[in-house]
Amino acid sequence: MHIQELSLETRHLANQKEFYRATLGLPLLAETADSFIVQVGTTRLRYQSAQQDVLYHVAFTIPRNKYTQAKSWLRQRVSLLRKNGEDEIFFANLNARSFYFCDAANNILECIAHYNLDHETEGAFGPADMLHVSEIGLPVEDVPAQAAILKETLDIKPYGGSVSENFAFLGDIYGQLVMVKTGRPWLPTETVQAIVSPVQLTIIGQRSRQLQLSPYPYALTMIERASSP
Repeated sequence: MHIQELSLETRHLANQKEFYRATLGLPLLAETADSFIVQVGTTRLRYQSAQQDVLYHVAFTIPRNKYTQAKSWLRQRVSLLRKNGEDEIFFANLNARSFYFCDAANNILECIAHYNLDHETEGAFGPADMLHVSEIGLPVEDVPAQAAILKETLDIKPYGGSVSENFAFLGDIYGQLVMVKTGRPWLPTETVQAIVSPVQLTIIGQRSRQLQLSPYPYALTMIERASSP
């Protein structure tokens, strides 16, 4: 499941554009008076101006051979978040390692290296090594019920574990929807609670379908993966 486009909202458009363009060094593809788009590897990430409070969790996949370089590169630009005194987390069920930081709007961002993903790059770490957006958080009231809708409608299944009352990791090694119960703190914090915020998502998957995950402002468009010749 590849995340091709991700559209989010922000009350801090100018600061967000500066952060993603200058701090992270991502290419600016387009901008208007009330939006901008940056390229994150194979994903187009769009922020639209909004008036309401919003909060997101977004993860970027990085090459498995550049985790240490990536962490050093980001540490020179942002403050890494900590949990129990540690600035990284290893997920044994995913065979993946992550570190976290905030953007200019205090969204929780994550860089994650999946060691089962055979994608390595050469040279020093840089913005081009953010390979794609691989996670977007979707807070809901009833995790099992909404996860079942995604499975039935789009055939998006649990990855790296089962569905619980408070959490479901849905998708595959390339892209995941992180479904959590509203109010649950986002890792690695204990205080930044998940809130419902508008998300528009275009993913490449097994079929061509659209889903509005009612009653939430989550619009998902799935484009069928092209067949190999």
